[in-house]
Amino acid sequence: MMSSPLLPEWLRIALAAVLCGVAVLHIGHVLAMRGQRRWWHASHTVMALGMVAMYLLPRMGNEGLYQAGLALFALVTVALVAGAVLIRRGEGVLNPLWLAAAVDMLAMTYMLLPMSSRFAPVTYLFVGYLGAQAVAWTAGLWSRVPVLRPVPVGTADAPGAATAGGQGAVALTAESAPTVPPSLAVMAATMAYMLAAM
Repeated sequence: MMSSPLLPEWLRIALAAVLCGVAVLHIGHVLAMRGQRRWWHASHTVMALGMVAMYLLPRMGNEGLYQAGLALFALVTVALVAGAVLIRRGEGVLNPLWLAAAVDMLAMTYMLLPMSSRFAPVTYLFVGYLGAQAVAWTAGLWSRVPVLRPVPVGTADAPGAATAGGQGAVALTAESAPTVPPSLAVMAATMAYMLAAM
């Protein structure tokens, strides 16, 4: 296994183990949930497993795996963007959680590019974005986005608002199991770290 000062072998293994835990958590949600939530958790499961592979199997000696991963994550990115657009048509509002998932997947795609195809400003932009994602999930900022909060009954004329029962019109909200935000914070942080260390 290849090592570097910022990614020694012991740290690669430790972070891969943590990300395996994240994947297991999201697999549980995939199995337990329906509709948009199931697909959203499925995308995070794929992302976590991709990160595990990148931490355990460096590019040198695994070029075919990285090329296949690049194609897979590019396709998933396109699928998430298309899904976000279709969901926006149905719900009347662009759900920022789907948009963020698409950008997260784009970051994964970028990480799988050969080093010669990456540019420092783009790398730092992704590192900053992923760091901000880690902070947002840790601090609970996603649950403060108005379109992602339950809307009181009687405000049906507001964008993204009110169905019977007082829930917002978006089916995917930031309200979830208490383990989900920390798991997404960890995943964003490990992605940022890997990009910065490469």
